[in-house]
This record gives sequence, C-alpha cells and structure tokens, in this order.
Amino acid sequence: MEPSNTNTTGREPYSDEQYVKWLDDMSPFLKLGNTLYHAIERADLTKHKDTIYRKVRLNDWFCEKIEAFQRYPGEMVNSIFTRLIIQIDEKVRQGSPINDEDWRNLRFFAEKHRSCQPFFATRTETAQVEPDKIARILDSLETETTNYEELALQAQKAMEAKGANL
Repeated sequence: MEPSNTNTTGREPYSDEQYVKWLDDMSPFLKLGNTLYHAIERADLTKHKDTIYRKVRLNDWFCEKIEAFQRYPGEMVNSIFTRLIIQIDEKVRQGSPINDEDWRNLRFFAEKHRSCQPFFATRTETAQVEPDKIARILDSLETETTNYEELALQAQKAMEAKGANL
C-alpha cells in the first residue's frame, strides 16, 4: 500500500507567481534603495513578512531580484557619472578647457569608482630591512646618552641672561 499525500501538514507552498506579485508590489520601494523590511511595510505585505524573509534566505531568484532592485539607485548614479566622465573626456580630446566642476567630478570618480582603483589606489610599500641593521640602529640609540646636567646648566644660563635683559 502506498502512502497517501492527504496526511501532509502545513500550508501549501506559495507559487512563484505569488512571489512575482509580491516583488511587483515591493519593487517601487526597493528601487528607492529602501530596506526589504521597509518595502514589505510600504507594500502592505507585513502579514507575509516571515514567508518573504524565508524565501530571501534561500538565495534563489527571488533574492537576486530584490538585490537587483536595491542596486537600482547606485546603478543610476554610476550611469550618470560615467556619462559625465565621457563628456569630460570628449572636451579634453577636442582641446576645450574643463571647468572646476569637471575637475571635481573627475577627482571624485577617480577616488571612489571601483574601475579606477587599479590606477589611483593609494599604495603603501614596505621596505624589507635586515634584522642586523635594525639591531645596529637600536644599539646606536641606546649608547647615545644625554648629559642632562649639562643641559640643565645651559638652560639656567639662558634664563639668567634673559632675566638680566629685563
């Protein structure tokens, strides 16, 4: 005798179509860069919050779509900056002068954009020093002693000379 499927417990899983509907409801808020929680609230889906979070934790197509919607503002900014850089490049190629705002945009792009990092990243180089050289330097520092008594006498003479001039 085969087991019957009528004894299954729990709710039927939601269909992909339902998740697509929820994505459509949340997408305007996600595209504004809002958090998933905020998008769920604004789309009036709070009664499905746990189900949506469980689906997101699966890291499947649903999660990828949410992340794509949340990247939307950043992609727009990237597109705008890239077009500005192309316009500045065209000015330079034509020999036209570029203004202060163009320079600010270039600097910002060079410092912040990931495509510029290989060209403009701040690098710190570390020189290799042999341990015996370090030891000699430390020894020389330790052997040099300061004659604090002599230094005190010189300071006293300077103070007395200054007092005599007043």
